[in-house]
Amino acid sequence: MKVISIISAVAMTVFSSPLWANVTPLSSSQCQAMIGKGVMSTKAPVQCDRLRNVTFKHYTFDGKTATGKLVVLDAVAPHVERIFDELYQQGFPIAQAKPIEYYAGNDVKSMDANNTSAFNYRPIAGKSSLSLHAYGVAIDINPLQNPFVEFTSWGTATFKPLKGHEYSNRMLQRLGKEDRKGFAEEVINLFAKNGFIYWGGYWDTPIDFQHFQTSRDMAYLMTAMPTKDASIFFNHYVDWVQSCQQSYGSKQMNTFKDYTSYLQTELKTATSLNRLYKANPNAVMQAINKKAQVSQSRCFK
Repeated sequence: MKVISIISAVAMTVFSSPLWANVTPLSSSQCQAMIGKGVMSTKAPVQCDRLRNVTFKHYTFDGKTATGKLVVLDAVAPHVERIFDELYQQGFPIAQAKPIEYYAGNDVKSMDANNTSAFNYRPIAGKSSLSLHAYGVAIDINPLQNPFVEFTSWGTATFKPLKGHEYSNRMLQRLGKEDRKGFAEEVINLFAKNGFIYWGGYWDTPIDFQHFQTSRDMAYLMTAMPTKDASIFFNHYVDWVQSCQQSYGSKQMNTFKDYTSYLQTELKTATSLNRLYKANPNAVMQAINKKAQVSQSRCFK
């Protein structure tokens, strides 16, 4: 019986772990290449020691298999690993995935190449504040099929990449036409249940169909934390999302209360968790480590 139990335990470990993806630290040569290409800087809020490579197998749009790589924050890396492992199992196609230094940090060139990417020390397009890509907590998938769309006040739309206008119709199945593949709409729930509940397709203008991220306060919080605390926080955050979805379904995500809001309620404060953690890290960690009480009113507005 003990032998059977051991075998079962090993089997459970094997089959519950990602099979086609893995997480590794950045090498010193990779970090230097990122610095040389302007993708990394000493001014970046996340340095190389807090970043991880997520390497994974994926299907291309012609049905072949390829290997991709994303660079993300250490705390979110295991969950990004699970996302891309499941995408491979689903047969979801990804054109290619190369770290942004292949394009010298140029987001336009990366989009033009239909490149799936994550970390990039850069500002938000057209603004001075940093993008969440600079924190390693944002992922862009299949930019051609999921373009970035800006609108002028008189209603003109601009697509990046330019050919993305061919995918302005977001229906996967259309009469007399081939089915579409690789649309972000197909994987919203997969990203959400792994902590990336914010999708650029929810925005009014610009609409960033390719973009998934955490919240900004969460990015600030995790980069203020050491790796251990950040990982504990994000694991509990993912558990919170999944518990809410399992108890009440995923169709109410438009009224979802973020885990950070739940923690603020528990701590009886309106102060951002990032500021609160800097002032009193023990109090924040105690709230995080306390078993979350899931209910309809706690999960949804």
